[in-house]
Amino acid sequence: MNISIDSKTNNALLGRTDVRFSLTFEGAMPSRKQVREALSMALSIPAERLSVVRMDGSFGMHTASGLAHAYPTPEAALKGEKKHLLIRDALLAKEEKKKEEKKAPAKK
Repeated sequence: MNISIDSKTNNALLGRTDVRFSLTFEGAMPSRKQVREALSMALSIPAERLSVVRMDGSFGMHTASGLAHAYPTPEAALKGEKKHLLIRDALLAKEEKKKEEKKAPAKK
């Protein structure tokens, strides 16, 4: 997998850097985890500070483009990113939903 950084934009209002990237690969589309690791090596920052927001593959081609957010600290990533994206990127553990037992109505 080869990854290239297309642009980096500093988003001072949200305290992050928006990174647009493109990648070429062989076989199946790489997972979010593999892309995060490759991005962390290309940007020289830890993977805990990166969140892959989107990846768009091209049909019939072994290329994809995407958007990632890079934060200054892991805590800022947890605070600034949406919860479902943090779960997808394995930065946050998925919460198990508790099933509430419904009581049957009393018979008269």
